[in-house]
Amino acid sequence: MGILKKLNVLYCHGLGSSINCRHATQLQAFFEKQEDVYFERFLYKNPGSYDYVWNVNEWRRDIEERIDTTNDKWILMATSGACHPALNIAKHRKEKISGLFLMCPGTGLDMNFVDTIQPGALNYLMKKGFIKYPPSKHGHPALLSIDCLKEFLNTDICNNSEQAIDITCPVLTVHGVEDNIVSVENSERLMQRIASKCKEFHRIPGVDHYFDLDDQVLTKLGRLMDVIRENELPEKIGAKL
Repeated sequence: MGILKKLNVLYCHGLGSSINCRHATQLQAFFEKQEDVYFERFLYKNPGSYDYVWNVNEWRRDIEERIDTTNDKWILMATSGACHPALNIAKHRKEKISGLFLMCPGTGLDMNFVDTIQPGALNYLMKKGFIKYPPSKHGHPALLSIDCLKEFLNTDICNNSEQAIDITCPVLTVHGVEDNIVSVENSERLMQRIASKCKEFHRIPGVDHYFDLDDQVLTKLGRLMDVIRENELPEKIGAKL
């Protein structure tokens, strides 16, 4: 597990992915030389399997159990569907979260999302009750049910009547302009609603849902980390992204 340092970063992969995905490995490389950062690629109890129905709120409980093993605050970094629990934790557990870095967050979706698996997938799901979600490279497959998807949608932080989303920590969101799984406009609407005064939204041109963290993104991430560093020091407050 390692020795927890000043800044604790927990990376959470998305559905169909794994702790060996490109974002996990690129973030680990980014933080390797930052001696004040403890970086962990988080392994869920059920990262994905065709034998067990996936549930996003089980992922949330897993993450909360991990961050509750210390008295320290954490920076959550998440890709796609993992942004769902990360956002909920940042809203409801403010005392534990010092920042968010969200990559193509899977928010603001409806049941039609299932058709991004393959054409006709939603119709198949409605008839059979279950559908298999294929793994990405180095990823875990997943078994989805109608009920688990309804729970995902019902507990999506964007699917509530509140105009403002009560998240106050620094937030950086990046999203591919050509994303055909989760529209980049979903992230734009999400960021408009987040209450934090320290937030940045970056559209990545020419890429879809699967993208590398390029130099421009990593520069913005470095700025986010500097803001969090300053906010965590009692003599330096009020830093802005």
